[in-house]
Amino acid sequence: MNLTLSLISLALASSHNVSGAIEHIEVSGQHQLPSASSELIGANIELNGAQLNELKAPTLGDTLDTLPGVSASHFGPSASRPQLRGFGAQRVVLATNAMAVRDMSSISADQLVPIEPFFADNIRVIKGATAVIPFGGEAMAGVVDVDDSRIPKQLSAWQAQEKVELQSGYNSASSLLAQTQGQQQGFAFNANILVRQRGDYKVPDSAKAPVCASWSELVTDVRLADHCQVKLASPQWQFNGEKWVDITPIDEQIISHYGLNDQGKVSNSSSYQTSGSIGGSQLLSEHQELGFAYSFGKANRGIPGFMHLGSATAPKVGQAADIRIYSSFHRIDGRYSQHFNTQSYLDYLEINGFYSQQRDDETLAGTSVNLFEVDALQLNPRIGFTWHDQAPASVGLQIERSEHRGEGSDNYLPEIEGKREALYLLQNLHLQALQLQFGARYDHIQYKPNLEGSYVPGRGQGANVQEREFHLQNYSVSMNYHPVPMWSLHASYTDAQRAPAINELYASNPHLALLIEEQGNTHLKVEQNRALEWGTRVTLGDLQLAATWFDNEYTDFTYLGNTGVNRGGVYVQEWRQADTDNQGYEITLDYSYTFTDWGVITLSAFTDSVKNTPRYQFDGSYDPFELDNFLNPDKAQEAEYWRRTMEGDSIPKTPANRTGLKLGWQYDGLRFTVNYTHHDKQQNVGKHERPSSSYALLGFDASVVQPWLGDSGELFVNIDNITDEDARAHQSYLRFIAPLPGRSIALGLRARF
Repeated sequence: MNLTLSLISLALASSHNVSGAIEHIEVSGQHQLPSASSELIGANIELNGAQLNELKAPTLGDTLDTLPGVSASHFGPSASRPQLRGFGAQRVVLATNAMAVRDMSSISADQLVPIEPFFADNIRVIKGATAVIPFGGEAMAGVVDVDDSRIPKQLSAWQAQEKVELQSGYNSASSLLAQTQGQQQGFAFNANILVRQRGDYKVPDSAKAPVCASWSELVTDVRLADHCQVKLASPQWQFNGEKWVDITPIDEQIISHYGLNDQGKVSNSSSYQTSGSIGGSQLLSEHQELGFAYSFGKANRGIPGFMHLGSATAPKVGQAADIRIYSSFHRIDGRYSQHFNTQSYLDYLEINGFYSQQRDDETLAGTSVNLFEVDALQLNPRIGFTWHDQAPASVGLQIERSEHRGEGSDNYLPEIEGKREALYLLQNLHLQALQLQFGARYDHIQYKPNLEGSYVPGRGQGANVQEREFHLQNYSVSMNYHPVPMWSLHASYTDAQRAPAINELYASNPHLALLIEEQGNTHLKVEQNRALEWGTRVTLGDLQLAATWFDNEYTDFTYLGNTGVNRGGVYVQEWRQADTDNQGYEITLDYSYTFTDWGVITLSAFTDSVKNTPRYQFDGSYDPFELDNFLNPDKAQEAEYWRRTMEGDSIPKTPANRTGLKLGWQYDGLRFTVNYTHHDKQQNVGKHERPSSSYALLGFDASVVQPWLGDSGELFVNIDNITDEDARAHQSYLRFIAPLPGRSIALGLRARF
């Protein structure tokens, strides 16, 4: 409450659309120079203006979670990363101003994403493997590019403004955003500051799932007991002639929770964050611009539930101690751009670069157990040129250097130096109603581990730690075709490659955030993906219908495989490779109707589906324990037998199918929106994975323009989870111990001057 009053006082003192071949939400905003992400054609979504303000949430994952084909990792209210078409982590690139942010959140789901959605002017989501051309193999599922204009782009119709945004409420974060911008004599500046705080969030029932209180479920599923963070009194068993059955008397069926099983809230889910940036740019001439920016962030946040079975420090501080993570980052950006006159083959030259330092300190009862430090340097020059009126193109070069350091009793990664050099080409060809785009990329990637410090090499495939070097080639061809103005078709084919990530190669030790012991594999090969995507769009007046289908065939798909071994209170999983399919679809509907006197009504709907399944070659009848097979093993069939036995018929944590509906009304300065998203049951599960229940989330947003708050200033209210649903996302590592927040109400104001 003290923070809320302070923010209100400070705010008062300070006050003296979706695009591409598939879907497009068009809202007024800046006309930016073409960025590396905006040049791609395909299933793109672009958010800005009022649409972006309506969706903004404290995390990037929660901001985008209601878009078709996009889900969130839901690792608590302060760490939620976007997932695209069923994949996240090492297959989705997060970028700021078209530069990839290769941070710790792609390695460990509990780490903070160093991108602030509230600073965003524009968010572009590129779904599909064509994103690998400008962003590399880590973008096999797509990219989320956040443009925050930290360096003012005066050559792109940039306009200065001052803005204050304040919000607080029930079961929601309290935050203050202040922005000031200016422009004089060819120099422009931009400064932002954000302070956000929230306490432990409220839920409709108990923090843990109902199954965590069921003796009959827990006694036969040791993994479930681990995920629920409980232990059972000694069960009693009896053999009935066919199998062992539990005969424990009811009064002895005692379930003990390692930590608290709160009613009505999730303990240790509070957080405090501060972030900001200051930048400026100078026009060197009518067609040249140079700018720099400094940004920072700091956070203190709890990890909901009990996440430290197997910790080397737990015996000293107690098993029920809270985990909190103290994160900070500092980053310096630079940008040079030049436009060439129309008489030149060259269109533009742009050079972007940054240097960043990130630090994440995981503490258990105040004791540091796992400290990560990541230094990164990136330089991205890019040239746009037109060798023919119908054939614009761009060439980009990427140079990256990184250094990862780790220490602490639970450190699971060594010190690693990383290098990347990449060159890519995007070539367009406009033939009246047909647009073609060809892409090619080459990457050279090196990892050099240093075994000094607290890191202990893993067992099995992870024991032989060694330097690795990869040479990658990516190719794509995309097509947009408009046979008639009301109808369009699009298709793309991409041959993509991804090098293993550092955790896939070198992880060793309990990975507390994932409730496992993670073992790397230094012998992993390059992952390959042959991606096919096709879709159509029909426009009938104010009605638009669109659909897209995708089929990704992965060879040597890298995944965490089960071993069946339990060590130190957590199960051991190791990184393996095998062929896998990723298939699905997205269908959208958009309709608007304008009344003569009563404003505009809009209706949007979508449904999406994704399946991630192992690709098996044989019928499954092979048994390696039969005498003939034991004496003369078939290696291919034996490998498939063990994958069927240990992994089953689905990749774990695949998001459930969804259906969404949004109804909006806008009249003068008044706007109302009601949105509903239904998440189906997820019954396509992997071995040792439990199905998840369906749930539905109902939300309401409203705003009204207030002249006393300046140009387009407004008061707003956001209500989420109106029905107070016990919502547990299937893809969340926390679904058994921390559901999504219950009903929440946020009130706020946006003032612009």
